[in-house]
Amino acid sequence: MTNYDLICIGGGSGGIAAANRAAEYGAKVAVIEGKRVGGTCVNVGCVPKKASWYASNLMEAMNYYGPGYGFKVGDLSFDYAAFVEARDAYIDRSRQSYFSRFEANGIDLIEGYGRFVDEQTVEVNGQRYQAKHFIIATGGHAAFPEVKGIDLTEDSDAFFAWQDLPESVAVVGAGYIAVELAGVLHSLGVQSHLCVRYDRPLRKFDEMLSS
Repeated sequence: MTNYDLICIGGGSGGIAAANRAAEYGAKVAVIEGKRVGGTCVNVGCVPKKASWYASNLMEAMNYYGPGYGFKVGDLSFDYAAFVEARDAYIDRSRQSYFSRFEANGIDLIEGYGRFVDEQTVEVNGQRYQAKHFIIATGGHAAFPEVKGIDLTEDSDAFFAWQDLPESVAVVGAGYIAVELAGVLHSLGVQSHLCVRYDRPLRKFDEMLSS
């Protein structure tokens, strides 16, 4: 059985930062990750979202603002599949930087899902690991209500796996993820609808932003 000073369960932003900092102070550290290192932010969150947002900004600028500033772009087309390929290549390069830092800091990456056997032992794929300390940084996921037609819906993670764009979409939710994705899709030519449960979108943010 391998023994560590610290095991981080979850290789997203929180787990990675904690693991690297502890290793830099001399701790023997391992990170357990069942999906892809980088977590939500790098793989299905901040990074691909911002790339998508930049693409939608370019489309909006050329369609709506270009003529007013004297730009003539002719027939404007957008190859979404080509964009996805370039975006995912950028994500892969970003993820590689995590592996490099793990190697530099002597951090072991354990691929799989961990479960506690006792207070100081976790098991991953039948192998057991012990540690003095654990950090649980497993993130969250969308909640799907049990209603008719729910099998026809996807969450924001699945959005980043799309290889083409739909003609129309309904985004259920009014937080920043919903608002951002609805805005991206709208600017890229998709008929977009935002389903808001309360009185306004972004209700927990500054009222100026909501307006």
